Amino acid sequence: MRNSRAALLAPLALAALALTGCAGAAPGGTNGENPGTAQNPGSGGGTKGHATVTVDGQSWEYDSFLCAVGYESTDSEEYSFSATSFTTKDGEKMQFLIDVIDESGQNRVSGDGVEYRIELFDTSNYEDPAVDINAFGTTGVVISGESVKISGTFDNRGESVSIEADVVCNH
Repeated sequence: MRNSRAALLAPLALAALALTGCAGAAPGGTNGENPGTAQNPGSGGGTKGHATVTVDGQSWEYDSFLCAVGYESTDSEEYSFSATSFTTKDGEKMQFLIDVIDESGQNRVSGDGVEYRIELFDTSNYEDPAVDINAFGTTGVVISGESVKISGTFDNRGESVSIEADVVCNH
């Protein structure tokens, strides 16, 4: 069974996208816009995000991406950033999650003590998923404004997995 964080974010993301049409964005508007958060869509222009994710040579495309920035937006005292999206490929419904864990209380997305969790899994078959990545690392993720760049090798349950991703948050 998937962890409770993934189970909570799945319906939240779907509801937010359905209600707002373009929920969430990371901070970083350059012209005085309020790009908003998952809980406060702001005035950032309403552009859909997207992502390309490659894990050990296999790729997925996402045509929307919901991001929540800060403890208040993630409704957590340890997740300073959380992002998710869904796609279907070859009949498999795939969810992609990015979490930044900062238990220092400083609401950071990088630095000493910050950990990244990257998940990619088949939501259509929890018992025997075609893909089930639950990777952790302390480097390889850069969050800048409304984009997330992932490039590196991460620990997936004791095995190394190569993950590359370019994400643009909905705004």
